[in-house]
Amino acid sequence: MAEMGAQVVQAESPKFSCQTRGTYSWAQNHRNCYAITINTATKRGQEIFLKAVEWADVWIEAGRPGAYDKRGLTDEVCWGHNPKLAIVHVSGYGQFGPYRDKPSYDAIGQAMGGYMYMNGESPESPALKVNPYLSDYITAYNTCICALAGHLHVVKYGEGDSCDIAQYDTMYRMLDEYPAKWFSTGFPGPGEPVPDRAGNRGVACCMAFYTTKDGGSIYVTMTGVGPVQRGYPIIGMPREDYPEDCTGFPISTPMGQKAEALITKWCSEHTIDEVERIFTENAIPCQRAYGPADILADEQYAARENIVEWEDAVYGRMKGIGVTNRFKKNPSRIFASAPLVGEHNQEIFSAWGFTDEEIKEMYAKGEVSSWSAAETAKRKFLKEYGFFWDPDRQCKRLGIE
Repeated sequence: MAEMGAQVVQAESPKFSCQTRGTYSWAQNHRNCYAITINTATKRGQEIFLKAVEWADVWIEAGRPGAYDKRGLTDEVCWGHNPKLAIVHVSGYGQFGPYRDKPSYDAIGQAMGGYMYMNGESPESPALKVNPYLSDYITAYNTCICALAGHLHVVKYGEGDSCDIAQYDTMYRMLDEYPAKWFSTGFPGPGEPVPDRAGNRGVACCMAFYTTKDGGSIYVTMTGVGPVQRGYPIIGMPREDYPEDCTGFPISTPMGQKAEALITKWCSEHTIDEVERIFTENAIPCQRAYGPADILADEQYAARENIVEWEDAVYGRMKGIGVTNRFKKNPSRIFASAPLVGEHNQEIFSAWGFTDEEIKEMYAKGEVSSWSAAETAKRKFLKEYGFFWDPDRQCKRLGIE
């Protein structure tokens, strides 16, 4: 949201920071954000919070379910201060239900949501977690969608709404057709093989990684009318074996097994460059699995500026992911480093009507706090834990040993 032009204020506790602060994740994911500190358990913190509510279009929170209600900061209280506020509550198991108080994390969401059940090397293998942080990121994207839906409701009808997002619920929704299949036709019992755990293979033939003549590995998806009609002749599938509107065969069928054997043999007789060129020329989806070196050297990544450099307050010059979502008239951009703890307390609290004396008093009482870049590095042990890739230069830059 911040890279797409929104003014995003990230609120942290004055006594401890977000657990990702000081990591590459914080540096990458919090660019362009503002940062304040606030303790909503205190009278002053609630005063700051309600000022934020009056200013904001959207409020997103990911605390323990019911924590704000216990402090008297209910949705209704917020709407009393700003009836046009769009609210999104994010938690592992939702704001209600018997599991609402259970803690969660990325892999927990994958496990509870059934996504982990789907993944494994084979039907007999254990369930498999998907990296990196799929559940966290998809839940965040879902949160963004719901926040914007809430804001659009305000634009159209002039009234705020509140949305309850559960991490496991988001992952469950990603299962697509499978719950309908399981609960309508049956599913494996405890300890039985799980057919959906097919590793790198799909349920259709010609939809997997294939080893090439030079030892390469490339993923091919030869499914759908077009790819099948163009691709089957290439791999040697007899024309009489499939109709003109054929979209492929399930891998479990005799024709699926035949097509699978043909594409496996064909790929083994060609180099990875040949496979990629021939299939691409025939509009058959294929792609070798990219690693860092591939990404860095690829012309597509370069053309879309997927890799950029920016100046981080703690690390200095960094290289990482560029902006996504290409707007024509108002392009996304990076204009600021991920913020330090409480970096914008003075600026934002002043804008919300607090005097300089009141802000000084907040600091004196420990109601708010700020960290410098050097303090961040020390508190997060960036040198000791190996986050600094050039410790001498980076420590010297921050004035620390």
